Amino acid sequence: METVAEKLGIVYNSPNVRSWKDEGHFVIPDVAYRGQTGTYRLFEQMTPAMNQAQTAVIYEIEKQKGNPYPTDAPLIWAIITRGYVIKNQNPEASEKLRQFLGQGFRRYPGTLTRIAYEPSEKDKIIHNYKTSDEYSIDTEVVGPDDFVQNISDKKVLESLLGTQDIARINEVSQWVNGTNGYLWRSNSKPEKKEERVAGFYAGDDRFGLDCGRDPRDEYPAFRVLKVE
Repeated sequence: METVAEKLGIVYNSPNVRSWKDEGHFVIPDVAYRGQTGTYRLFEQMTPAMNQAQTAVIYEIEKQKGNPYPTDAPLIWAIITRGYVIKNQNPEASEKLRQFLGQGFRRYPGTLTRIAYEPSEKDKIIHNYKTSDEYSIDTEVVGPDDFVQNISDKKVLESLLGTQDIARINEVSQWVNGTNGYLWRSNSKPEKKEERVAGFYAGDDRFGLDCGRDPRDEYPAFRVLKVE
């Protein structure tokens, strides 16, 4: 049986200054993340610019309180992909979401996804870095920068974004930014272990995931909250 949320599609709740619960946010049902499906709120207010270690501290503090929190790259991608899939169920709210995402991604948001590039062993992708929900994937990340349709090692996209569906990645990228998806990463094995942060980038010619950011660099991050 179809739920009320499924019938409504994306729901937009306009802001009210009383508390965070009244912040402007989008409610997006049936988001698939790590083998589970849930409804998430995506908030219009992003975190202040901060480095990844600081972002991880905010995650722990705010999530334990039941407040909105920053998150990793696969969950952000899952939320916006679901928004794209159900965009026709509530076109007005979907267009607000699309505009919000288009502006938000042009702020180059950071995530709680970190990549450890290894000299000889497999690289390690660490999601929800330095939080109680940290998990990691050992895989090869090193390779050429390119548009996703040209990447031969599709498994790296699955490990970073939770999907290797090139057509869908580009559909979402076109919806949000009017460009195809792109992946930046280390192009060769380092002489010693190097750790980098994954963050999103949106420009006039491409929209993608940058897996080469310095962990000391500061960026804002999207805030989410699982509601059911």
